[in-house]
Amino acid sequence: MLGIDTIIFDFDGVIIDTETPDFLTWQKTFQSFGVHLEMELWLDHVGGRSSQFDVFKHLQDLTGLTLDESEIKQGRRREYLDLVESYPLMPGVLDYLEICKSNALRVGLASSSPRDWVEGHLSRMDILEYFDCIRSSDDVRNAKPHPDLYISCMEGLKAPPKSSMAIEDSLNGVTAAKGADMWCVAIPNSITTYLPFEKADLVLESLAEVSLLDLINELLSKR
Repeated sequence: MLGIDTIIFDFDGVIIDTETPDFLTWQKTFQSFGVHLEMELWLDHVGGRSSQFDVFKHLQDLTGLTLDESEIKQGRRREYLDLVESYPLMPGVLDYLEICKSNALRVGLASSSPRDWVEGHLSRMDILEYFDCIRSSDDVRNAKPHPDLYISCMEGLKAPPKSSMAIEDSLNGVTAAKGADMWCVAIPNSITTYLPFEKADLVLESLAEVSLLDLINELLSKR
């Protein structure tokens, strides 16, 4: 019997790379006003529900202008959604879901994004049926880096932390998973690759780098 029998995925940046187009479209917006969006500020905001960084306010502060918030955000949002919908599943994701299914592993998803965002994209990519339990920002008071999402998802799956593994791409996500006492594998994307991931049990470049069963065995060998 596998020592890890529950896999809980993050969504943004793990299932689909929604984070790179988020940054790129805001970066383009800043550039259109002749100012620069600093990567360091953006990284603090990735993977969680940050109330400390208001990207539009930052744009307005840098330009010194009174800008039309609705017009700018709506235009940026349209470009962002077009980019997201052009992106495929992240490498290895479908293989991992199929392995979970064929080995009767429990599969969950824990995301700081709203449920309609998550389930809408999972349905569009035709993978919603793989997930036994989904927890979103609609389900908890505190999103990542707090552990609430992972704790709630494990409760929904009736899975203990010692047999549960999170797959994350952000420091906020890794902090949440380790705060829930789970195993955690980090798969940094092109944005979060700049973050430190010392708290993760293992860091990979891609899920396609190693099969799920080999990954589980590698984690358990670290005990």
